[in-house]
Amino acid sequence: MASNLSPDDLEDRLRVEFMDDARDRLEVMNAALEGVAKGTREETAVIGVLRLEAHNFKGMGTSFGYPTVSLVAHRLEDYLSGLKRLEARELNDAQIFVDRIAELVDRAEQPQVAETNRIIRALPVRYQFEITDIQISNVEIMLVTPSKVVAKKLGSELAACGFRTVTVSDPIESISLAVRVPPDMLIASMVMDGLSGLDLIRGLRAMSVTHNVPMALLTSMSLDNPALKEIPHGVSVIRVGEHFGDDFAAVVAKHNLG
Repeated sequence: MASNLSPDDLEDRLRVEFMDDARDRLEVMNAALEGVAKGTREETAVIGVLRLEAHNFKGMGTSFGYPTVSLVAHRLEDYLSGLKRLEARELNDAQIFVDRIAELVDRAEQPQVAETNRIIRALPVRYQFEITDIQISNVEIMLVTPSKVVAKKLGSELAACGFRTVTVSDPIESISLAVRVPPDMLIASMVMDGLSGLDLIRGLRAMSVTHNVPMALLTSMSLDNPALKEIPHGVSVIRVGEHFGDDFAAVVAKHNLG
């Protein structure tokens, strides 16, 4: 019985159960993608399957000792956000995500920070516009905001500037993500439930792995608002609305991100 197992034996059993469950879910995802390619499955239904399994993997990975699986699943969720069709490019990209998860599940040892960073940075990014005159960079910006409206609008503007954008709605979750795969820049909404953008930035600045990451607060406040006097030295302010373009351009120039 499980109650008679030692802690190590119990951990091993849970990991085996996770691997078995993960392989079943991967089989479902692969079958769904194959169905679209063959024309036997509807694209919208398959997108739903991928979203569901990506969400499941995001929660399961960290719980069972596979944090990089969670990171890849989170990026897959980002990729699928707002996706309506599965054309050839999207099918290929989705298959890359599924293959990376499968490889990580089968690994005897999970990757360290440097390798994890390389794996995540190599994942596909979906741009919701035609890439013609825009030069795509390898600069990754983490946008932390609970607002879906803000995330969609600013995410599109950042992508239109050629930046890779990772959107996180939960500030607590963003700490784990930023520590495992430090972004090239972090932008956090000033007002958030549970942890304000100001407290989030203070916390990340206190950690050695994220101390030097350029950070900015996203706010609707005017620059002379007393609340902004508490911002740590070196942290920028980006105002939403008509000032966003100028403020963001100043931050990009300040940190030489463009």
